[in-house]
Amino acid sequence: MASEDLFLKELGRRISEVRKKTGITQEKLADIIDVHRTYIGFIEQGKRNPSIGNIHKIAKALNISLVDLFKRL
Repeated sequence: MASEDLFLKELGRRISEVRKKTGITQEKLADIIDVHRTYIGFIEQGKRNPSIGNIHKIAKALNISLVDLFKRL
């Protein structure tokens, strides 16, 4: 697996982990950051490469800093 693919899978796993801990559904997160609900699912599966702007929006919606989001990757 290419390093970028591995990174995207790990990022998706981390976002999913934090989202579940906060009790927010994929649909609610999508609504908060104004994207289609399937986009969040694809990110969490490592199938989409979100822009840094969307990563920032996700972190803000999940009430976690970018540093803490990336700390475990």
